[in-house]
Amino acid sequence: MSPFEIYSLVICLIVYILLAGIGTFMVLTVYKLLMELIRKGARDQEILKEHLKQKGKKKTCAFDCISSILLCSVLLIVFVFSTYVGCTKNTYFDNAPTFKIVNSSSMSKKNEKNKYLFENNLNNQFSTFDLILTYKLPKEEELKLYDIVIYEVDDVLVVHRIVGIEEPNKHHPEERWFLCQGDAISQPDRFPVKYSQMRGIYKNEKIPFVGSFVAFMQSPAGYMCIILVALAVVLTPILEKKLEKAKQLRLALMLPQEEIATTQDQLSPFSSFDRRRDERTFAERLQELPVAQERYEQLYSLIKTITGVRRIESKKSRTFKSGNIPLIKFAIRGKTLNAYLGLDPKEYENTKYIYTDVSDMAKYRNYPMRVKVTSDRQVRWVKELLTDKVHKSGLTFVEEQEIVEDVSPFAHLKRKKNKTFKQKLKSAPLASERFQTIKTMLETLRGVRVIEGKYQVSYKFGNHPLIRFTVRGKTLNAYLGLDPKEYENTKYIYTDVSDTAKYRNYPMRVKVTSDRQVRWVKELILQAFNKGGKQL
Repeated sequence: MSPFEIYSLVICLIVYILLAGIGTFMVLTVYKLLMELIRKGARDQEILKEHLKQKGKKKTCAFDCISSILLCSVLLIVFVFSTYVGCTKNTYFDNAPTFKIVNSSSMSKKNEKNKYLFENNLNNQFSTFDLILTYKLPKEEELKLYDIVIYEVDDVLVVHRIVGIEEPNKHHPEERWFLCQGDAISQPDRFPVKYSQMRGIYKNEKIPFVGSFVAFMQSPAGYMCIILVALAVVLTPILEKKLEKAKQLRLALMLPQEEIATTQDQLSPFSSFDRRRDERTFAERLQELPVAQERYEQLYSLIKTITGVRRIESKKSRTFKSGNIPLIKFAIRGKTLNAYLGLDPKEYENTKYIYTDVSDMAKYRNYPMRVKVTSDRQVRWVKELLTDKVHKSGLTFVEEQEIVEDVSPFAHLKRKKNKTFKQKLKSAPLASERFQTIKTMLETLRGVRVIEGKYQVSYKFGNHPLIRFTVRGKTLNAYLGLDPKEYENTKYIYTDVSDTAKYRNYPMRVKVTSDRQVRWVKELILQAFNKGGKQL
């Protein structure tokens, strides 16, 4: 690069950084202001109007996405082409053309004084900023009158027509001289041109007006423009997605649950695929695959006899632990049941077991040994490996015990004390109805997973605790993952249970005894969900 080009690059870089910094600051300021207005409810009316307008209409997200991809592709192609033109401007090939940008108007038209142009019908002129295709220079004896050649004078390339050829004579006995002239100029070039000065030949092929764009893309300003557009294309969808998420959280408070589900479906340009991919739970997938379900039931019959075993249910998998000891995790990939065991794969090298080491994947770090359960033999292997895990962990198997009817005078108290969360819900219809209302809303929040315990059900967003439900007597209790001190002197009526160890992550208890408490719990869930999103 020349000193002038380096200077131009530095100046453009400084200007670009300043403009990008100012633009980014303004965009982020507007974004934060909009988010604050949405969270505080100042734009609720606008959100509702927008929702009603878009209801029943197809979103244009797919069109926007395709447009962005096409724009980036065009810019990339132009950038690559401009770079190629810049790198090959002084290189000529046998068969492939070399592109040149016309920087002068000396060949743009026919000058009336140049009679040879009209007599020979020479109409292959080109204008400033046309992109012309040039080829490797032929042999000297093959050059003829009126050919258009590229020659170099004082490090400058000139594209002119040969208007005269002077054969060797006493002034230049060993070489021919060529007299060149631009079609728009009335006089020939000041000095004759030697063959050694020539670089290429023009064969009447050009692309009009493209040269100006290519020249801009080759400049430092062009490079900066490409970077700026690429950043805008990447940043805009991210901010729009966050704004849409904030709007949906507000809609969750203003609309019935069935409308929320419809709205979320409309947000995705590929909603039919999203529903198929995202909304089917592990249990639903298992029901669609009878063979996989049968193999899972065979393994489950062994798992439930392990002492202290508990099940953790998430959307895409089902995990079994005993205390904090990881035993096994099930997931379905395609139509295959996969078992991930809490064993070290290296200990089972060169054994009969066929498995995959997935310890390099973070989500399977505690279950690094994957076995595809595709036959009865794999079912038998998983049982053997699970038994090995139980023995290594110091656990034992117990026989399944049937529930024996207690006829003591205090049997009803014992039965009440030992009821599970689901059994308690069944015996408390109002609590069950309120729980289902809140649960329906939780299922509309993407990224939320459920952990089912014997006496409670918990929901988390990633590792951030959202809410835990229990039933005390016939009352549904909601324990929220929020700091109770932040909600002092507010409309919410709650109890601070942070001093209780088992509720340390869910220190804010709300008794759900009416529709008003249901509404409060939904509002608090959204606030906890929002905070969890910031931490992720």
